[in-house]
Amino acid sequence: MEKFIKKHNRLQVGIWVTKHHYELVWLESDKNAKKTPHFCRVTHLAITDIRTTLYEKLPAHMTTPRPLSIDWVTPCLPHQVWYKNLLLQEQLAESECKQQCRYTIEKELPIPLDELWFDYVTTPLKQGLRLDIFAVKREVAQGLLTHFLPLKIKVLDTMTGCLYRAFRYVLNSTPSAQSLYIYQDTQFTLLFRQTQQEWQILSQSKQADLTELYQQFTQRYEQPIDKILYYSTLPDYHFSVPHQRVTSDIPLIPLGAALWKTGWQMD
Repeated sequence: MEKFIKKHNRLQVGIWVTKHHYELVWLESDKNAKKTPHFCRVTHLAITDIRTTLYEKLPAHMTTPRPLSIDWVTPCLPHQVWYKNLLLQEQLAESECKQQCRYTIEKELPIPLDELWFDYVTTPLKQGLRLDIFAVKREVAQGLLTHFLPLKIKVLDTMTGCLYRAFRYVLNSTPSAQSLYIYQDTQFTLLFRQTQQEWQILSQSKQADLTELYQQFTQRYEQPIDKILYYSTLPDYHFSVPHQRVTSDIPLIPLGAALWKTGWQMD
């Protein structure tokens, strides 16, 4: 997961694979510096031509200088990633954060550290630091990278962080820490929210009974929920709890991946 992008004449593209297509999203700034997403689909059979297809979509609106290199970003599925939140009493340097990550992973996971890829995110608090640790098995990560060949993925994102960015972009706001996000498609269902203390996450592979999963979430995280923001790619769904349906012309997963460390700002 420790993969970084060099900032030259590069285009960052979020990519996700569905049953029949690769979904690509990239952002381009307009004259007012507002980043606008652009989207296209490529069939599985055309993956070897995916760069050509993308370049054909660019000339009408691209202002990024050429020659252009592409940095591909994609997330891991929720159930593939282990996560841990730590509340620390003091700020840590980068080397100290990595040391703390290694110590925590070795303590909590029965898997050798050299068989894992890990990354972390820090959030300064009034008193101390919140350290969010994410880890994935190396063989799982490498299998995902192989799945996209001949494209070379530069960044493996977390699905939770990816969708959190996408929801905020589509809503053009930052809902309160009591707001619950729900994402559902044919591959998985994910419920999550970010409070000041932690990520609260519950996921299930494939399609799930949403009402039942919601009840599990509320039982696990005994905190009030003031709003439910729900996005689904399914044509039909049943969810009896009052919620706000979120819609987007741009698929949320590749959108969130395209927003990885772009410095975009909401209006």
